[in-house]
Order: sequence, then structure tokens, then C-alpha cells
Amino acid sequence: MPELRRLLARLLAVVALLLGGLTLAGAPIAQAAAPTAGPPVARTAGAEQAVRTATQAGGTTICGYTPVPTGWVIVSEQWSGCGGYGLFTIADASALTSVQACSNGPIPAGWVITAMQSGAGTCGSYPLYSLLKVTDQTVLQDCGQSPIPPGWVITAIQTVSPACGTYSTYTLVPLGDRTSVQACGNWPIPAGWVITAMQNGAGCGSYPLYSLLKVTTQTGLQVCGQSAVPSGWVITAIQTNSSACGTYGTYSIVQLTSQTSVQACANSPVPAGWVITAMQNGAGCGSYPLYSLLKVTTQTGLQVCGQSAVPSGWVITAIQTNSSACGTYGTYSIVKVTDQTSMQVCGPSTIPAGWVVTAQGSGAQCGIYVVYTITRSS
Repeated sequence: MPELRRLLARLLAVVALLLGGLTLAGAPIAQAAAPTAGPPVARTAGAEQAVRTATQAGGTTICGYTPVPTGWVIVSEQWSGCGGYGLFTIADASALTSVQACSNGPIPAGWVITAMQSGAGTCGSYPLYSLLKVTDQTVLQDCGQSPIPPGWVITAIQTVSPACGTYSTYTLVPLGDRTSVQACGNWPIPAGWVITAMQNGAGCGSYPLYSLLKVTTQTGLQVCGQSAVPSGWVITAIQTNSSACGTYGTYSIVQLTSQTSVQACANSPVPAGWVITAMQNGAGCGSYPLYSLLKVTTQTGLQVCGQSAVPSGWVITAIQTNSSACGTYGTYSIVKVTDQTSMQVCGPSTIPAGWVVTAQGSGAQCGIYVVYTITRSS
């Protein structure tokens, strides 16, 4: 009997292959049916091209469990078909600039939603979207649930929208060759741009309206506290609760170019290759201390604050706790590893690659920390 079952299963598989290349085992096979244009198209290898061929011949439908090919959209649905999975009519949007598509289907890259209708019947219980291809437009009106095209920003929000319902309607503009723009605060600020001012209740619904500036050749700027600080820039002063930026405050930022030392607020990123050598409280940075920063160039020995990064290839050789320069952070004496073969370093120090600890003890030079004797091993 088991042998008979195996023979029957093989026979059924052969019949299935002869009838259309369908597999009888496992999950349903995605199949595209073209009732007005020849036999169903099997969604196996080369399925996407088969769907294109069927569509060019007069349209195509697919079962609901079938992936929609890239660049295609669902234009209507019949939920009584395909054993309850639904029978979807799909269209190739590659040659179109606008189309109406069901919301449960994919939105092709580079398209936006400009309107929606609920209860239209075409898509069953799903809304029907009006889609527009982004080409050479200089302004767009799209719905709040729509993708925002790369390089575009939201400039206004209509919260009560007859076109988009509860999702609101957004006005979008491309950045293009602009160097300044006003944009709503509910969308990420483009890389390379900073916030210079903000207004509440200025056409962006519950979001603020930001004044954005592109960083080009400037070496000094005034930006709002919620703005990103560009790479290679530091904050040098903070005006709290400013007229331009409200409670976020206004930050003065400068670009590091040829400087080898600079004073920067403690909430500023410390650039790679720089160390903190001193700090002051109440020195124009609001609630933050003001740091003295030094660029590491040809030095082989430095005094840095305990909260400073220790440059790669350097070790801590002494620690002065509660120093006048660095307060409770203490001052660390650090030395660059060059041609030494043996050194004494303090416990918080990194042991350089190629060195081993050969002894440990205590000593006044490291305060409460252990003193390691390290020797070059290679």
C-alpha cells in the first residue's frame, strides 16, 4: 500500500507539470490568471516576465497570495476568488505618470499618494489611492501616509484635508540647488543642513516650522539647540531661551580648519584627534562647562582632563585628582609610546599592543589606582 501511494503521488506530479508547471506540495503556488488573454501564467521562474506578457495581451489578474512584481500596482480586487485569498487585477506603472491603486498593494519607488477614497468598492475594504509619479515637479501635494521623495521637504500641513482625510495633506518642495528653505519639523533634517530658527503655529499643524540653512562655505553659524552639529564643527557658546529658537536655545558653532586649540561647550562633540586640557563652569555655555581643547600633533607628552579620550598609542603615567584645571575629573599625565622598552602606567591606562604587564604595585603618582610596570614584548 505505501508503494501504491508513492506511485500515485508521482503520477499526480507528472500530470500537474504537464498541465501548467504547478507543484502540489506545500503552500499555494503564486499563479497569474489572464482571463481575457490566454491561459493562466505560472508564477515560477521567469514569473514577472510572464505577467508582463499577459498584461500586454489584454490585462492580468493574480491571486492574493502572489507577490506583486516590482513597479506594478493593484488596481482592483475581488475577494471571492482564489479560495478566499482574493483575485487582484494588477497594472504595470512603469509607463504611467498617474494611476489609481489599492492601498494594500505596493507603492512603486518614486511615487506619492495625492488622494484617497474609502468605500470606493474597487478595493474591497481598503482605500483607493491616487498615485502620482515624481518627475520634474517643483511642488507636490501628497497625503500624510505617503512616502516623502528623497531630497524633498515638507513646507506646510493641511490638517483637515478633503483629499486625504485624517492623514492630512502635505505640501512638498525639492531642495534642488536651494541653500535655505522653511520646512516642517516632522521630517528628518537633510544631511548637511542646520536649523537656524523655528516658529510655532506657522502652518505645520502641531509641528514647528524650521528655517533651514545648507552648510556650504561658512566657518561660523548660529543654530538652534535641536539642530545637528556638522561633522568637524564645535559649539563655542550657548544663548539659552533665545528669541529665534525658544527653549532650545541658540548655539554658536565654528568649523575647525587650521586651529590647533579652541574653547568648546561640553555638549559639543570633541573631534577625533583632540583632547580636553581644562574646563570652566559658568563660562557662556549655559548649564554646561566650557572645555579647552587641544589638537594632538607632534607632542609626545600632555596634561589632559580625566573625561578626555586618551589618543591611541598613548598611556597614562600619572593622575592628579581634583585638579584646579579639571576639577573632580582630575588631570592625567599621558605619554606617547615611541621607542620605550619599559614604562610605569596607571590602572585606567590601556596596555598597548605588543606590551605585557610584568609587575604591579602602588604609588603616589597614580592616586588610588594601581601602578603597572609594562614591558615591550615585541
